[in-house]
Amino acid sequence: MRILWSSNAPWTTSGYGNQTAMTVPRLKELGHDVAVNCFFGLEGGMLDWNGIVCYPTDATRFGNLMLGEYAEQHGEGNRSDVLVMTLMDVWVMNQGLGNMKGLKLACWTPIDHDPAPPGVLHFLRESQARVIAMSRFGEKQLEEFNPLYVPHSVDTTVFRPLPEQKTACREGLNIPPDAFVVGMVACNQGLPSRKSFPQVFQAFAEFHKTHSDAILFVHSDVFGRNGGVNLVELAHSCGIPTDAMRTSHQRAYHIGIPQDALPYIYNAFDVLAMPSMGEGFGIPLIEAQACGIPVITTDWTAMTELCGSGWLVDGDKFFDALQTSWFKNPYVEGIVDAFQEAYNHSQDYREDAREFALAYDTDVVFESMWKPIMQELERPLEVGPLKKRELVAA
Repeated sequence: MRILWSSNAPWTTSGYGNQTAMTVPRLKELGHDVAVNCFFGLEGGMLDWNGIVCYPTDATRFGNLMLGEYAEQHGEGNRSDVLVMTLMDVWVMNQGLGNMKGLKLACWTPIDHDPAPPGVLHFLRESQARVIAMSRFGEKQLEEFNPLYVPHSVDTTVFRPLPEQKTACREGLNIPPDAFVVGMVACNQGLPSRKSFPQVFQAFAEFHKTHSDAILFVHSDVFGRNGGVNLVELAHSCGIPTDAMRTSHQRAYHIGIPQDALPYIYNAFDVLAMPSMGEGFGIPLIEAQACGIPVITTDWTAMTELCGSGWLVDGDKFFDALQTSWFKNPYVEGIVDAFQEAYNHSQDYREDAREFALAYDTDVVFESMWKPIMQELERPLEVGPLKKRELVAA
């Protein structure tokens, strides 16, 4: 089968890029003829990546302009011979619906609000795409489309506990060996902060008042250069002492820290703080747990099912006017309480964290889910007979 995969370029360090890099080569190994529409991460011309053609981004950044054209190119003049598989937020493709006529679409899509936003439902209805949910929460939200289900995954041979190297991991990050380390691994983009940086920073400032051995480590763009929060100013405003916070080297972060270096960062943590306002999946939750690190996250959307070992935080519903649906704003005091629980008991959660994450191993997910789903996607979508009332209406 000819497949045009539409997402971030496989060499990018985003979550979408990470999943593209792990999934697309395996689809090729199954015998599929795969190309990638890199709506982010490639400009100016095509590129060969490990024998896979990668098409450049279009002016809209989301494939709205060139997705159909690239499908026609990959199908040697016949776009209907190509299965276009998107890994992205589909609501951003509504403006390109007119350019997608005749495409066979399968959308592996996140749902990070409750309920599913109207823009998401509109695109899926109008495009008649096959739907692949990436969480059980998303599967339930999209049940009208009879969705398939494949979660995101991690390479658990790379993301693994390194207890014998914990001191070295901390030394490399300038963290005292006996500190209690709260870690954040999150993209700092957009306002309000979906990753809840303000809430976590307030909670840490409060927690540090009675736990002077606590360190907050942030793996992110600390200056918010892509429309995010200036985390240096935020830390100062919250009253976090300068010596109680560490960050990734910013130049290295922007160049791109390799995937195989990330486990050394996770292994320096005692707990991962990721109480986002909404997540379609939340890959760091599984990466951390694969390294034996318990997590603190919000009891909302996909995060609830991904907290296999750790603590769930409640909050108030927050209306997202952009997508006209609901996030959840986590309670600061709830995060403080979770920090205290982790301070007392994080060591007791490590074994369960690793065991939980093994179910999301990339090879396990591909063998048990992707392979049968690809067989399903090769078959035409069955459409039931029209009812008499529908025939009259037509």
